[in-house]
Amino acid sequence: MPIAFWRQEYITGEKIIDMQHQYLFSLINELHDAMIEGKGQEIVGKILDQLVLYTVEHFATEEELMLQYEYPNYLSHKEKHDALKEQVLTLQEKWKNKEEFLTVKVSQFLTDWLIHHIKGEDLNVISHIKNNSYKYQKRS
Repeated sequence: MPIAFWRQEYITGEKIIDMQHQYLFSLINELHDAMIEGKGQEIVGKILDQLVLYTVEHFATEEELMLQYEYPNYLSHKEKHDALKEQVLTLQEKWKNKEEFLTVKVSQFLTDWLIHHIKGEDLNVISHIKNNSYKYQKRS
């Protein structure tokens, strides 16, 4: 049973970004379902491995768009990406060290990321891109 649902308010209009965000939703739901079935510990390592790869790919995509469209808050947004990447690596390290209650921490981290970063930070970037795309098209 899903805990995170893709909603209209999350749509950025950038197809690749939306697809990547939907993947994050699938990770949250996969972990949640496993937790309900009592299998959270079995799957959390796989989720963290996927999350490490996801952060590299997704953040590179977003950062490329921000640079392409001269997003004025690029450095601040990139710092937030770097902090999120560090958090993911820290969670992965804790999993390797068999820290207790990690499944719940990973679930909370993913949910917080979803709510705060996607709904706030990422939608600001997309708004800037939409408002300035005509400038970029003229240069091409």
